[in-house]
Amino acid sequence: MNPKRLIILCCLLALFVFSADSVYAQRNRKSVKNVSWQTSVNDSERGVVILGIRDKWGTLGSFTALYVVTAPSKKKFRARTTTTQDDWAYISFPDDFDGNPLASGTYTVVFYANGVIIGRDKFKFRP
Repeated sequence: MNPKRLIILCCLLALFVFSADSVYAQRNRKSVKNVSWQTSVNDSERGVVILGIRDKWGTLGSFTALYVVTAPSKKKFRARTTTTQDDWAYISFPDDFDGNPLASGTYTVVFYANGVIIGRDKFKFRP
């Protein structure tokens, strides 16, 4: 086989392989953004806040939810869970999170689904 043809064939093959991964990653990220999301924050009980996220119509089939809570002191707390279909992914703050917040105040939460930010909210934490 002609060396020039071999080089061209290898370049085309590499281009095909690497572009296919890129298109797949973009399609997955885009699909998260096209989902109807619902989030929930229940801070009505003292000492615990229930946070939740769900794919309203079960479009993704399953997803990983990440919650990043920021305290008034700017300290961050993280927790992760997975869920399927249109089930709620509930998690308890501070029990299911790393660290132990002791201060009362207004906290913020950022909701992620498969690594993409899908919402933000605030809540009052009362130990």
